[in-house]
Amino acid sequence: MRNYQPSNIAPSQGVAILAVSSLVSGVAIGGATAFIGKFIYFIVLFPMGMGFATGSVLGFAVKKGKIRSPLVALGMGLLGGIVTYGALMYGQYMNFQQETASIMEREYNVTDKNLANEQINVFLQQETGSSGFVGFLKMSAKEGTSISRGSSKLKLNDTFTYLLWLIELGIVGFLAASIPFAAAKEPFNEEGNEWYGETKLIGSATEESRDEIIRLLNMDDMAVASALLSSQTDMPTPRIDVYSQSSADIPFSDSVIRVNYVSTNAKKQLEVKEILIGLVSESQRSQLVPQIPASTPPEA
Repeated sequence: MRNYQPSNIAPSQGVAILAVSSLVSGVAIGGATAFIGKFIYFIVLFPMGMGFATGSVLGFAVKKGKIRSPLVALGMGLLGGIVTYGALMYGQYMNFQQETASIMEREYNVTDKNLANEQINVFLQQETGSSGFVGFLKMSAKEGTSISRGSSKLKLNDTFTYLLWLIELGIVGFLAASIPFAAAKEPFNEEGNEWYGETKLIGSATEESRDEIIRLLNMDDMAVASALLSSQTDMPTPRIDVYSQSSADIPFSDSVIRVNYVSTNAKKQLEVKEILIGLVSESQRSQLVPQIPASTPPEA
């Protein structure tokens, strides 16, 4: 079995799709979060949702654009994360402008929006030394961030507020980049110019056979490896599951073999960890698949 390595090919059309997706999804998700944040905002939790949403969009764009370069996907993901969090902060700035303008109209009868914005900038300049968006960020940090925990509240000063923003940006960027990065590393059939199809279970084996199966697959001894597998679908954990992926349109091309270690955690939930992935020829796959014995029903 041969190791699979991405070809690092990034078609220009695919890169364009990914770049547009990074910008559009970032602005949309960040702006929507800023709007929701007018009513409720959970520190760290919301950035996690933003990063996951942005990353999911970009992961889809990677598949659609047939991006097989993890570095390109990573870079565009980081861009998407920065745009998303930047859109959130700018959306909060717009909320501040609108709320302040409403107060000025209600309290001081200032109805001209341009005049209101000028007065807001004058106020920010006096308070922080900067106007506009930068002045708003400085003022927000100066006012600090309140973190509620039960009936108590923790007030962060400007230094820790900047640190909190940096942490949230890191969360958004990490999730927005890691999802498309992983998508670009998925096996791609270069011969058929398509992603490999869905995984199909070949067979399972006991945990004791783990090292032997890995050794046999790496030595291309498919016939002996298949003898250790069973088609029993309800084999108890911990166990080894072996899957294959093929291209339906290119039936005689290489197939992907995945070996997963399946266990049960303390909460009685299944945990799956991929321990081996590689490519095999069609003849090797045919040696591995048909020889799997069916499970024998227990005697009465």
